[in-house]
Amino acid sequence: MKPLIALFAVSVRQALPLRRSVMLALLETGPGLIYVFATTGRTADAAFQGAVEIGAGTYFGLVLPVVSIVVAAGVLGNERRDLTLSFIALRPIPRAGLAGTKLTAAIAAAFALNLVGALVLGGVHAVRSGNADFVLALIAGALVATITYASVYVPLGFVTDRAVLIGVAYLLIFENGVAALLTGLAALSPWRVGISVFADLADGARLHLDTSIAPLSLARALLTAAIYVVVSMVVTTRLLRRRDLA
Repeated sequence: MKPLIALFAVSVRQALPLRRSVMLALLETGPGLIYVFATTGRTADAAFQGAVEIGAGTYFGLVLPVVSIVVAAGVLGNERRDLTLSFIALRPIPRAGLAGTKLTAAIAAAFALNLVGALVLGGVHAVRSGNADFVLALIAGALVATITYASVYVPLGFVTDRAVLIGVAYLLIFENGVAALLTGLAALSPWRVGISVFADLADGARLHLDTSIAPLSLARALLTAAIYVVVSMVVTTRLLRRRDLA
């Protein structure tokens, strides 16, 4: 257990270098700042609608995915490029334990940054409305979305050096393009899995969201995220066993 804890701590630190962390944290404040400027002088109901729409379109639809992809893709990818993964593999750690630790570290690191965005957007709305439930719903949705993105991009980052480029292209073309038009595919979109959790926990939020934006119930969203994790663990473990780690 101690080697896994040590590996987790090192992996989180490596995933959050100071300069990149500051830049991504500043990006996370964007939705909250947009909310402040966009809803000044509006009624409470209009401000709530604005918070939901900005949360869906800017936070869940853009900021959270980009941050999650950047962080998760590098957790194994950087180790492989720096030729340090082979040294980790020499330690008495099962490949499944290595995969699980790296995935957990990616989730923790990405969520630490995504939490900034949820707290800023949810916090300014809570100050205005006096309702903290919105903040908690944002945090829960962000956690589920982060888990789902990390499950995809940890193994992808191990396979290719272009995982971030592929991820951003996938986000823009599929998740914010094709999936928006084809409701059946929307349920596979990681950020829509997260926002479905948010929509069920934030009272009244679902009324302001199209079914293509929040296509899942709370139970189905959690089940979908769990499936992503299981598949990610299986795929990453197999990759670690079969590929040359040097």
